[in-house]
Amino acid sequence: MRVTRYFLPFSRVVQAMVHPCARRDPLQAALHATFIATRLIAVAVAAISLPVYLAVWGAPDALAAICFAWLAAPMAVAFYLSRTGRLWVAHVMSAASMALLILVLATWTGGMASPFLPWLAAVPAEAALSGSGMIVLLSIAVSGGALIGMTAAEAVGAIPAATADPGATSALGLIGVLPILAFVGLMTGRAWSLARRAAAVERAGHDRLRRIANAASDAILTLRRNGNVTFATDAAEAIFSVPGAALCGDGLFARVHVADRPGYLTTLDVAAAGGAASTELRIDAAPSGVAADYVWVEMRCRPLVVGEGGSPDIVAVISRIGSRKQAEGELRLAQEEAERANLAKGRFLASMSHELRTPLNAILGFSDILRTGADEGRGTDGVSGPAIPVLDDEKRREYASLIHESGVHLLEVVNDILDMSKIDSGHFEIFPESLDVVELVETCRRMVADQVAQAGLRIETDLPHSVSKISADPRASKQIVLNLLTNAVKFSRRGGRIVVGAYREDRSVVLYVADEGVGIARCDVPRLGEPFCQLDSGYERRHQGTGLGLSVVKGLVALHGGTMEIDSELGVGTRILIRLPEIAATATVADRPGVTEMPYKLIA
Repeated sequence: MRVTRYFLPFSRVVQAMVHPCARRDPLQAALHATFIATRLIAVAVAAISLPVYLAVWGAPDALAAICFAWLAAPMAVAFYLSRTGRLWVAHVMSAASMALLILVLATWTGGMASPFLPWLAAVPAEAALSGSGMIVLLSIAVSGGALIGMTAAEAVGAIPAATADPGATSALGLIGVLPILAFVGLMTGRAWSLARRAAAVERAGHDRLRRIANAASDAILTLRRNGNVTFATDAAEAIFSVPGAALCGDGLFARVHVADRPGYLTTLDVAAAGGAASTELRIDAAPSGVAADYVWVEMRCRPLVVGEGGSPDIVAVISRIGSRKQAEGELRLAQEEAERANLAKGRFLASMSHELRTPLNAILGFSDILRTGADEGRGTDGVSGPAIPVLDDEKRREYASLIHESGVHLLEVVNDILDMSKIDSGHFEIFPESLDVVELVETCRRMVADQVAQAGLRIETDLPHSVSKISADPRASKQIVLNLLTNAVKFSRRGGRIVVGAYREDRSVVLYVADEGVGIARCDVPRLGEPFCQLDSGYERRHQGTGLGLSVVKGLVALHGGTMEIDSELGVGTRILIRLPEIAATATVADRPGVTEMPYKLIA
């Protein structure tokens, strides 16, 4: 700890001299700092060695002076690197200066036999600390060139005899042999330290990336083109309910819904080809050994690296989109509901334009005839013109009856609209009381008897003794049965039969109305009961009505906690069943006597 404290100021100086371009990368910063530190240490060694040399050997000769001068040269190289950040240039400069010094020392101390010549091996060894192959090759070239130059000079006799005195030469020889061993050991240790630091930096980077990836809520995976997973972050467990390791291999592919697997593989192919791709999949998110539980996820893919043989890896980010899919579903339903509402509005306008205009025209027309017919002997303008004969009593009664029927029709239309509006807004109140089912059916049958007779139909009742009373609103119940009977009369053929009845079923009472009319195609049955729904809704339709009758019935039945069921066949007839909860029934379930021969198969 104390040693570290002593070297801390020096370390701060070295770190401050590192060029800004190298500070962003921890490994590069360490390489620059190492280069600068060794040069500063060389200068410090020169400064410390000079007084020692002077004390032992006295004034330095020319060779010693060259050595001490060279020890100060690395300071210039260190400042060059600090100012430019060009590590490879600094290494080449340092290698050249060291090789030049070794050549001078070798020339001075015996040429090829000089103890300083082995220092040429230290030039590429020191360059190896750069971590760059190019710098090492350049340093080897510099050392090799120096060695070749020394060999050639000695061969031609250009190397002078050693001129240093024996004592100084011995000291220089000792200085030449021992430091090279120390230097090589230092370089080896430094190389090991840099390798260890590089590994630590790499591990720290990997750990940092893993922590960042694991902190993300989305699962990050690497995959092969065939869909096999090679890596998955911890976040995968939150999505797939299994550890990320369980997805490796074909673990993810096995969890993709069968219908989505082609899209899954296609997305990987697009990403492997070098482009970004995304898709939505259903993934089994249930733990192992549990029944499948598919959830919607989005997978976004990009190419990562190209492995051996040109097979690319793919990085995929998978996130759950259940809430988004739910929102999309709700939006789609809202759009469909809006479209249905728009269609209902169109049907309403088309229906009302017919249902209101027709009876109003009849009322205005026949009332005008009655009004003008009363002006005996007056013209159509009340002043002049041909006289209009007085209407007899029979005509007056006929026209008054038509006006009354048209007014009743208008009242029914208005009542249906008001009732439907109250039901939809939740303001329609019912007041249940004990109600006799047989009396209800008979009352409604009598109320439509005239319509049945005019249409050339016959009506029958199917009322077993097991049906007695229910708890229901009398007015609403009567409206339910009357609407069903009116519809049956409207859509029945002349000479046909209508059956109205009731029977018990578990804890409910079923009211039904069956006819032998035109019937409805089974594919159109689900549309019945929607407001203003008329399967024959054009201006040339054969049957009158707003299309609200069954909607009102359905709403009133729902207010009682019951259900409506429609069974129909085109050209055969229709049966509508109303199930109402039975509360006050007194008899047990029994066979239903009554109608022994049904009009057609739809009548139960």
